[in-house]
Amino acid sequence: MRRAIISFLTLTLLLTACGTLEVTLTNSDALTQTPASDSPAAGPAPLGMSSTSGEIRQLLLESPFRWQTIFMDAQATSNGESPRRVQTWVDQPALSLRVFSGPPDGSAETLRVADGMSLLDLNLQTGESSIAPFGEGVDIPFTPQAPILPDNVIESHPLISHVDRLGTLIFPSEVAQNEGTFKPVAMEAIAYRLALVVEWTYIQNSLPSYRAWVDVSTGVFLRYQQFEKSGGTEVLSEVAVTRVDYDLPFPRDLFSPVVTALPDFSADPLVAAFVAAAPTAFVGEDADPLGLVYSFLADNSYPVRVMRLVRLPAACVIGASDCPEPEVIKMPVELTSSLQPLVWSSARDEAAWAYPVNADQRIWTLYLFNPLDKSWKELAQFNRTMDPPMWSRDGTWLAFRVQDLRQGGSEVYAVRRDGSDLKNLTASEELPAEGKPYVMDAWLGENVLLRSGKPGGTGTVYLMRVEDGFVTPLFETLLTKGSFVESPDGTLLATVDYDSNSQKQLVKIITPDGKTLRDLATFASGSALGLAWSPDGAQLAFSHLTDSASSVYVIDSDGRNLRQVYTSATDTQFIFSPDGKYLLVQTIDGTGEHLYAINLATLEPYLAQAPGIPLNESWMLPSWKK
Repeated sequence: MRRAIISFLTLTLLLTACGTLEVTLTNSDALTQTPASDSPAAGPAPLGMSSTSGEIRQLLLESPFRWQTIFMDAQATSNGESPRRVQTWVDQPALSLRVFSGPPDGSAETLRVADGMSLLDLNLQTGESSIAPFGEGVDIPFTPQAPILPDNVIESHPLISHVDRLGTLIFPSEVAQNEGTFKPVAMEAIAYRLALVVEWTYIQNSLPSYRAWVDVSTGVFLRYQQFEKSGGTEVLSEVAVTRVDYDLPFPRDLFSPVVTALPDFSADPLVAAFVAAAPTAFVGEDADPLGLVYSFLADNSYPVRVMRLVRLPAACVIGASDCPEPEVIKMPVELTSSLQPLVWSSARDEAAWAYPVNADQRIWTLYLFNPLDKSWKELAQFNRTMDPPMWSRDGTWLAFRVQDLRQGGSEVYAVRRDGSDLKNLTASEELPAEGKPYVMDAWLGENVLLRSGKPGGTGTVYLMRVEDGFVTPLFETLLTKGSFVESPDGTLLATVDYDSNSQKQLVKIITPDGKTLRDLATFASGSALGLAWSPDGAQLAFSHLTDSASSVYVIDSDGRNLRQVYTSATDTQFIFSPDGKYLLVQTIDGTGEHLYAINLATLEPYLAQAPGIPLNESWMLPSWKK
């Protein structure tokens, strides 16, 4: 049966061992929190003012055995820092935890959750997250280690370092192992539970190092004040519990690292709470001055993922407004395989897209998308795989490579935006036969850059005028170097040089005759790739990939202001906003595949979210139209 802590409205304690203390509690009928003293593991005798230092220490050492699960809500303060609210769920047998932290009167800012196998850290303000293995080498169901007599030494609890500022409160067995003396000084009620106030003094000090309000039944700290380590009376930091519940039957999904929506502090320890999104309506094609962001979405259906193309106002993607539910764009073919990006013309008034139209992916079609009426027009079709197309600078031509992945071989084609004048560029007799197959790197004005696709050695970069097929040799280059990326005005090329001797990679800008205009960045290891110009040509973005991370850099095209704007443990893809003020980064983190809008002035990331889209859905291949 439930053992009552306080059985009447007013309780007066007359304590004579250390003076007389009178404690008055009112409205004790409200004391309905789950009492740990009813738990099977609870000890027979609670602490009191007459408890010895050894008895107090023993209860703290045995504290993890006196409860199975715990919910704790507390406020933490430290000198020079703003107060923090910390809310924690712990399930010891399942080696699971859930921890929120944030301002006392606001929404949670961070979440840490573990289910005995994986641990997720999630920044609820930016959406950034990481996930890692958890609980390796620990048996589940987990049983706390019993103190080893007579030394009373135990190993650290595997959860103590993961519950933010509540570790010492929930697992006092850690500090109980230190040499020193506990002195009872008062009894008080904290969070509707009776607590013995004790001060602990290190064996070599004369003043206490901390004061703790110890739950007399469980040994859990309900309030904890720290002084100087050498002893003192000035409170340097404090954690005060506002609610504690023991041995509640937590649902298992509370501890799942699979997060489908951004959660928040909860008023009910048995029910998860989530941040409510303000409903808003989609505003249409031209209503947002920042334009529209298009992205493919994929859910986690098994064995076939459901994919779709959606668009959102750009202002909500960067966090400047609330997002409506994404508008789904009807596709000309079912999305069943690897995706290709939408590629917008320089005027951003229409986009090209290539995709297979049959189940075995043998027949590919090039489409033109009109965003005004959301229509698709078929431009060309091949029985070979198509690479994403590239627009000419004036938007009149599209060029693309087709490949036979089964029998080998590739060719580069061009077609007008209306679907006319389809031509095989690499079939030209003006291109040396020994260089075949040729690949296309970029447009340069209204001409395409072609070079041999054969690996190794050096070769010539050719300029072909698409209108009549006229070919001009430009310069010699290593065929192993990275692609050439045309600047928006068509006058410069960005590329990455690789030095096989030093193994350094050099990001640089060259002129159309192959001469170096400017070296931008050098890396002694890893790979530099993914070059992208800002729409005005003033900035260049690229990623640096190593075995452990993918870092995104942005540098002014004059070689100044190199800055690292984002880092991920996985590969990244990115695009500039039309005004060059944001970088939209696609990456995979602890909660899924996401888009982050990076403000290039502040370098602050913002997680793109939308109503109706679970957090663990994948956002892929974004594009930005204005």
